[in-house]
Amino acid sequence: MLIGAHISSAGSFPKAAGKAARLGMNCAQHFTRNPRGGRQRSIDPREAEAFIRAREELGIRVVVMHTPYTVNLASSRPEVVAFARRAIREDVQRCHLLEIPYLVLHPGSHVGDGIPRGTERIVEGLRGIIDEARPALEGGVRILLEMMAGSGSEIGSTPGELATILEGIDGSPYVGLCLDTCHSFARGYALGDEKGLESYLGEIQEVLGLDRVCVVHLNDSKGLRGGRRDRHARMGRGNIGRQGLTRIVNHPALRHLPFVLEVPVDEEEEYGEEVALVKSWRVD
Repeated sequence: MLIGAHISSAGSFPKAAGKAARLGMNCAQHFTRNPRGGRQRSIDPREAEAFIRAREELGIRVVVMHTPYTVNLASSRPEVVAFARRAIREDVQRCHLLEIPYLVLHPGSHVGDGIPRGTERIVEGLRGIIDEARPALEGGVRILLEMMAGSGSEIGSTPGELATILEGIDGSPYVGLCLDTCHSFARGYALGDEKGLESYLGEIQEVLGLDRVCVVHLNDSKGLRGGRRDRHARMGRGNIGRQGLTRIVNHPALRHLPFVLEVPVDEEEEYGEEVALVKSWRVD
């Protein structure tokens, strides 16, 4: 089972790998830079080499990077879009340097302009990024569009909305998908029961193809189904519940994927308990 959590890399990437391994993880996720801003510290090639070596030695099999929340390709403000394109392009290069295969991206928020216009901007931005960062993408980095909760003016909360983006970039092989269980539950998908999970995965298969899904953000939900509130809960303590999450981690279409926890903890050390709990639900 590939299971991990979001771990800070503020000290250094090799230290982050060490913490993930110590907490019983064999995969991990890190922010590319300050999650609420745009500042990015430089990475010395020696740190990158040490990180790659540490992952191999510690058994960290998959690493995922996440762009900051301030990135918004759907914005009507040119300076916001310009920052988003630059940040994503830089983050793709950063992933390439660190030999990280996946960069997770929130598609964007139209902020009142409507989904069609916001989607046009996302498509335009992604097309430019793919052209500008093609060597790194060809080197093994894949941008993953995260399925959102549909809060406010978020775009990408349904397979149909994501399919429109993928169609706009001609189904680029450099772009995949990241599912988030809390987000999709909040959007209205009944992931807590067997029929609801099958319906959800069936819609993804029909509209997008499950082969596009590369990572699952595994989170319980504090909010009610359909409330469109992105409020994560610790594993088994929310409204998806232990039985629903157990079905997800054992589902034949998902069980081979990396599961990354983003649940609320006071200290990162507590992720060890959450990871151990999810491991106990796995049926091999």
